[in-house]
Parts: sequence; structure tokens; C-alpha cells
Amino acid sequence: MLKKDGLTHVPNLDYESQDSLDDLIERAISLGFKEYTIAEMAPLPDEANVIQPHPSLTSDDLSTYKLEVDRVVDQYQNQIVIKRAFEINYFSPYENQMRQFLRSQIDWVDEVILSVHFIPDDMGILRRIDDIDIIKKYFATTLTTPQEFYQRYFALMAQSIEAILGVNKPIRIGDFGIIKRFQKTLNLPDFDDNIYKQIGDIFQMMMTRGYQLEINAAGFNDVGYGDTYPALEVAASAFDMGIEVIYSSHAHSVSEVGQFFNEIEEVIK
Repeated sequence: MLKKDGLTHVPNLDYESQDSLDDLIERAISLGFKEYTIAEMAPLPDEANVIQPHPSLTSDDLSTYKLEVDRVVDQYQNQIVIKRAFEINYFSPYENQMRQFLRSQIDWVDEVILSVHFIPDDMGILRRIDDIDIIKKYFATTLTTPQEFYQRYFALMAQSIEAILGVNKPIRIGDFGIIKRFQKTLNLPDFDDNIYKQIGDIFQMMMTRGYQLEINAAGFNDVGYGDTYPALEVAASAFDMGIEVIYSSHAHSVSEVGQFFNEIEEVIK
């Protein structure tokens, strides 16, 4: 596996951290990483019916973010390859807005990370699935049939891969399987055979399009989960199929840069 950290954050932009972006990059260099991707969540579509706030950039943040990334790209260009990126939340009704945003950034962005963090709740309203309180409150009925809960997520994941993004840049599927983030807390079962078939079909779609798969190490720190996103064995299956699997720390602080890379590399070689 290429020693690349495929998704990290700007710690002093949207997160409470005493570390600077320079601190994170210098830590990656000291650990021997060859590439380092900085990615924040792109602004959400203005029209999206999203009730809860989400840690995404606002239109006002955009120029600040890009200037900060450009600064470190120039500063560290002789020590590490830094990739400019956005993580895009997929919303099926707003594909046109997604394409417009990416095209507006085409001369700046090096990579695109595509993910699903919102699915319709029991009432059909888009809700975050990475917040335990929201899931307990708004998905209570759906959770009585967990496989349907999973199926709803992976159906949107398949739609995101089928979407025409309109950019000729490396595209990576991120946070794959985050629907199980609170599996221990909520006592959720494993995926059934139908869901694993759905995952296999998605991997075939990714292969056809040449999409990469992120393996997100931050899941090891989630006490209600305790694995990567997707699970290590699922990522290994994708790798065996020929999908390029890219490690990501999702670091917000120096201590998180490169976390669990060695453990993951033992499985994804």
C-alpha cells in the first residue's frame, strides 16, 4: 500500500485543536508518508432539506480553506506531496448542484472523496447517520428492521457511484459502511447476505469506473464500533477484487496522523 494519508483535516478551521496544519504535515513527514491529502466537507446544497448542522465548509469558509491548503502545498513541496481535495456529501436530488460545485473547483482540486452521511429518516427527512442522538430519535422505527436501515444507506451509496460528477480527477469512496458506526451501542446485527451482495455489486460498479476505496482508520477509535470503515475484511475483499484501497487517518490533531497505518498495512498489502 502506498504510504499515503488519504484524508486529513485542517485542525484550526472547523475543529477544536491546539495543533496547526503545519504540525500535522510535519508529523506525516516524520512518519515517512509520501502523500498527504487535505479534505474538508464541501458546502452543502442550499436547497437540501438538512435540519441538523454538519461540520462542512460554508461558502464564506471556502477561500480561507483553499488559501491555507495552498500555503502548505508550497511550503512543503520538497518534502511531501500534498493533495488538495473536497469531501462531497451525496444528496440524490441535488446532483446538478454537486456537479456545478466540482466544476467551479476543477482547476484547484486534485482529488474528490464522495460519501453518504445523510439518509431519509422515519418521516423521509434527511438526517445525519453519524450522530447517535439523531439516530435514536428519528430512526427508531427503521431500527426495528436493521437490514432495511442498512439497505437504505447502501442504495444511496450505489446512487452516488452512478452519479455523473463531470470531473476527470481521482474519485475515492469515503466512510464506506459508516451506517454501522453505533453497532455496539444500538446492538445492531451484522449485515445479512443480501446486504453483502449489495456491497459486492457496489464494488463492481466502482471497478468499472476506476474509483478508489478509502479505508478510514478513525473507526478504531469509535467505542460503539471498533473497526475501520469499511471493516478490514470488507476492504480486503475490495482490494482482492482489484480496487485501489487508500488509507486515511481522518486526523484532526498530531496524535491522529498515521494512526493504525501499520495494522491496516498488515491486511491490505
